Amino acid sequence: MDGPRITTVGGRGWDCNQYLVKDAKSNAFDLVDAGHGLDFERVLGQVAAVMDPKRVRSIVLTHEHLDHVNGLPHWRQVGARIVAPRGVAAKLREGRDPTSEMFGGRIVKLDPDDIVGDGDHVRLGDRDFEVLETPGHSPGSSCYWDAQSGTLFSGDTLFAEGGIGRFDFPDSSLPRLYESVLRLGKLPVRVLHSGHGSSLGAEDAARSVAASVRHVGQYHSG
Repeated sequence: MDGPRITTVGGRGWDCNQYLVKDAKSNAFDLVDAGHGLDFERVLGQVAAVMDPKRVRSIVLTHEHLDHVNGLPHWRQVGARIVAPRGVAAKLREGRDPTSEMFGGRIVKLDPDDIVGDGDHVRLGDRDFEVLETPGHSPGSSCYWDAQSGTLFSGDTLFAEGGIGRFDFPDSSLPRLYESVLRLGKLPVRVLHSGHGSSLGAEDAARSVAASVRHVGQYHSG
């Protein structure tokens, strides 16, 4: 089966990758993560080159750090719904995140439209992706998995070429990250889209996830 139709936008500098996922039947799109919002007009221009931004129906978040959530008010003005994992929703409602504040910033304060938890499904394009809660990099970190195509949106839990999320933040946890990466390592990943850096397909994606498992294991055992 063919995989979801995905276009990457954002990702410049310390901004996160943002992924447009197309629903061909309705010609609507969903967006994974909202970016830091500091150059929203440039991101909006990238989106407009693909489709009418008003066709973005939802923003689905991977975690609560400012480089992933502070673009949300812009997208809400465009008309998109906000979908957040439980831990992310709690911080957005408070408008406080210790890691973002460690870097001198604050996250936006707002109420998500929909809240999801482990084992739930979210619509991304024409697929129902499974929500996998993967705390460690942050308490609210979650990934999104399509078993049919082997597509994983990993946020900042793991990255291409064996990378793993930072665990030296105020509310991060190496033991929880270890368990989360091991969980992802059991999936037959064929397409990997992470919060920063490159995306990978086929054997490269599987090899990269296996390397992330080894990498986190070295930290956990050492």
